[in-house]
Amino acid sequence: MEPQFEKLIKAGKNSIDGVIQWMKDAKIIDGVKLTEEKARDVFKDVTDPNNINIDTFKEGLTKLATQQQQNFEEFTKTLTTEAPRFLEALQAGASAFKNALSRK
Repeated sequence: MEPQFEKLIKAGKNSIDGVIQWMKDAKIIDGVKLTEEKARDVFKDVTDPNNINIDTFKEGLTKLATQQQQNFEEFTKTLTTEAPRFLEALQAGASAFKNALSRK
């Protein structure tokens, strides 16, 4: 999972919003507002919500797994599997934005 998280950092998406979106895309959390609020709550004490490091992410993921009575290893496996699709979607969005700006 570390290599995928490093790519998230390089893409500038290691914020709370970015990791929540990654977890949604991986279906670790669903789109229900209450579930998302619980996921956000595990990161409430981070010093910089726009710059989560891997250790803080793992700690939050462990708390979330415990709350949901799930297995941390399964969560990491799911995130690792879904990371390429999530990162590709981020890159596609960035490219589309860049193209739209260059047309102006």
